[in-house]
Amino acid sequence: MRLIAMPRKRVMLSLLGVLLILVALVGQILFARRVNEERRLIVELRTQERVLEADIQNKSRLLQAYKNTNAEIGVYRVTLPPDQVAFYSSVERELAKNGIQVNSMKPAKPIAGTSSVQVDFLGPYYSVLGVFSDWRGMGSAVRMISVSLEAGDPGRVKGTTVLETALATGGDQ
Repeated sequence: MRLIAMPRKRVMLSLLGVLLILVALVGQILFARRVNEERRLIVELRTQERVLEADIQNKSRLLQAYKNTNAEIGVYRVTLPPDQVAFYSSVERELAKNGIQVNSMKPAKPIAGTSSVQVDFLGPYYSVLGVFSDWRGMGSAVRMISVSLEAGDPGRVKGTTVLETALATGGDQ
């Protein structure tokens, strides 16, 4: 029995043709996978872009709010008492205005560049809260470092507070 004889050249060309077709198919499959991977990366990058754009918008809003707040603070002028006497006087004036009895008022240990006063007082609870509010709004920079309140007679409290301010002359006077 004789196999169908084909010239060797034809067999080789046929095998080479089949091999080229297989290489083209494998290449097409690999190329398609790569294209799909690139498409997936593009989708991820677009998602990241949207997240980052939203973050930029949020940060821009926060920056604008900061600038607006900073501008408002810049307009606010803080006044400083010229000396300790003026500071003590303004503190005592707010106490008297609210009907609070001052038991003692003495200098407290100041931090460099500031003046501090310790005030012992007695008065109605709600009047004491009013004094705290008035100290905040008295027109000069004042910081309450500490406060302690004790119940006294019904509706009245005894308290001690330490207030601090920076003086226009530099403090520690």
